[in-house]
Amino acid sequence: MLSERIKFRHLQCFLAVAQQSSLQKAARSLSISQPAVSKTIKELEELLQLRLFDRGRNGALMTQQAEVFFAYAEASVNALHQAANFLEQSKAATQPVIRIGAAPAIATAFLPHALQLFRQRSTDIQVSVLTGTTGHLMAQLREREFDFVLCRHCDPEQMAGLSFEFLYADPLVVVVRPGHPLLQSAHNKSDTSADTKAPFTAILPPKTSINRLAVDAFALTLGLGPVTDFVESLSISFGRTYTTSSDAIWFVPWSAVKQDIETGVLVNFSAPMKSRSESTGLMARSTGLMMRSNSTPSATMQIAITAIRECAVAQRSEVF
Repeated sequence: MLSERIKFRHLQCFLAVAQQSSLQKAARSLSISQPAVSKTIKELEELLQLRLFDRGRNGALMTQQAEVFFAYAEASVNALHQAANFLEQSKAATQPVIRIGAAPAIATAFLPHALQLFRQRSTDIQVSVLTGTTGHLMAQLREREFDFVLCRHCDPEQMAGLSFEFLYADPLVVVVRPGHPLLQSAHNKSDTSADTKAPFTAILPPKTSINRLAVDAFALTLGLGPVTDFVESLSISFGRTYTTSSDAIWFVPWSAVKQDIETGVLVNFSAPMKSRSESTGLMARSTGLMMRSNSTPSATMQIAITAIRECAVAQRSEVF
């Protein structure tokens, strides 16, 4: 059939000549040679068995039959372009998305490295990261708002229907700005006792946070007494700004302030520990991968989870 013998290049070339009224200009617009344009138009004329253009001083002008053919040719090419655009948009809409929930400290320090490793192994995969308290993240995970969550360990009854894979321990530490009065007190005494405590504002995790359960006991251990003057926040950026610009004391997971401590922006007021295993209340600060018990990771999710596990191995080997 005639329609099966006409190719897209025939229509594309015909439309270019018709619009430019010149074989030479059509050739430039198509990035091909003028002889190639002439050959293609000749092929189309032979297929249609009619003359499409009158060539003269004014260029290549469409014949009456060509003007009728132009409307159908243009509609056909436009339809193909629209179909291609639709398929491209559909492909983008169905592009895999990995939805990750993460506690703020994990999203700040650990997850960026894991996702960088993941991106090296898998491209064109969208990743969505949202933060929140562990309780909120678990609730959203059950509602299938997340594919998996990186958060603290909870009591088994709170994790009903969910699985938890231990990744690393992230102890709670207390940090202050350089030159803080507490550092001078600690320097002048062999240990910090209750009579050296001062009414410094504390930055604490919210009451709904797992780490909040360890604050009071930790404060007593450090000789800071009961914490009564405090500001609650999960924001790492807020805690950093508030602490560096005041005499506040900040109770925060170690990984979130590791770089600040190493660069001298903040000072660790907590008693030094040789390894993560010496952290008091380790279970309350165990960080892991949480999923729905009946879920099966997709191939792309498995790549991301493998990257997270590998970064966790490196995290477990760190000493502070």
